[in-house]
Amino acid sequence: MRGVAAVVALCLALANGQPQSDPADIASDIDYAKFADFLRTYRGGNGYGSEIETTGRFSVFKSNLRLAEERSKRGASNAKAGQKPETHGVTQFMDLTPQEFKAKATGLIPSNHKTSGNTKIHPNAVNATANAKSIDWNAKGALTPIKNQGQCGSCWAFSATEQLESQYFQKFGSLKQLSPQQITSCDTSSDGCGGGNPIDAWQYVHAFGGQEPNADYRYTSGTTGQTGTCKSTKADVTEDDGQYTSIASSPSQESNMLAQLEDSPMSVCVDATIWQTYTGGVITASSGCGTSIDHAVQATGYNAEGNYWIVRNSWAESWGENGFVWVEYGSNVCGITDQATIVSPAVVDQLRAKMTVV
Repeated sequence: MRGVAAVVALCLALANGQPQSDPADIASDIDYAKFADFLRTYRGGNGYGSEIETTGRFSVFKSNLRLAEERSKRGASNAKAGQKPETHGVTQFMDLTPQEFKAKATGLIPSNHKTSGNTKIHPNAVNATANAKSIDWNAKGALTPIKNQGQCGSCWAFSATEQLESQYFQKFGSLKQLSPQQITSCDTSSDGCGGGNPIDAWQYVHAFGGQEPNADYRYTSGTTGQTGTCKSTKADVTEDDGQYTSIASSPSQESNMLAQLEDSPMSVCVDATIWQTYTGGVITASSGCGTSIDHAVQATGYNAEGNYWIVRNSWAESWGENGFVWVEYGSNVCGITDQATIVSPAVVDQLRAKMTVV
């Protein structure tokens, strides 16, 4: 077993361009104090299975520290008037390689649905940018508390659940905490912790006839990393593009998103690669954030003074701006315009018919 751990640690170190250190020497490294604090904060003070694995993880940690430093420098030089500079630092993902981070913390599988053909063009979209005012759906009471998907690629189930919760609140005046675990485990058109898409999640909810309360079907995949066995009555999920409305599917439609935000939050999909080290501020068009979407979240507000989206994430309240991330508006930063959708009112109505208010 020790030999396997050594191979794994070596692979981790080589994959991140870091030399392999002797386990006895790492405590003298200048970055080790930060690593020890990371272990206390995010790993319960515990190390790993062996000293050699600890050395490998420390190498990954140091590589991510250098990335965070570079990104923070870039953020400080790119901030515009009225914007808090983008900062990066130690997060709960610092001991993960980029590949591990993508597998454990994201989970979007881009949709096969042709959203561009049925995109809803909001009547205020043309003048949205000129007339933009700040809006915060969290302050309006339309959001449940920040969730944590943990070590499972179930972002798609969380984004879908959060959008359902928000639209239910808007229509019926009550916040319901719904079960992302049900979608993660029961939507057979997706791959649970292996990934999925909010559109498919809503189609499952429609076919099932509603969504279980979170209190009745607690989320466990975050700690196990496993999809789990479905505990709800299985439903046959069929292709039905009527269970969502596309708000944007290209950079030219970002103003349509801004207009829609006056009416409701949206499920959005992004490239979260640089979010691994994000600690606060506005991610700008010059940040280096990519556009190959791999993560589903929720756009919940817009700040007019700083010209940025307020985006709700599912990585716990301790991450970013109290669980949120700020993304500059107007330049398709992080690919935010690629799949912006809301759920069909028919699915929201089903929730009221099937579920009780939590």
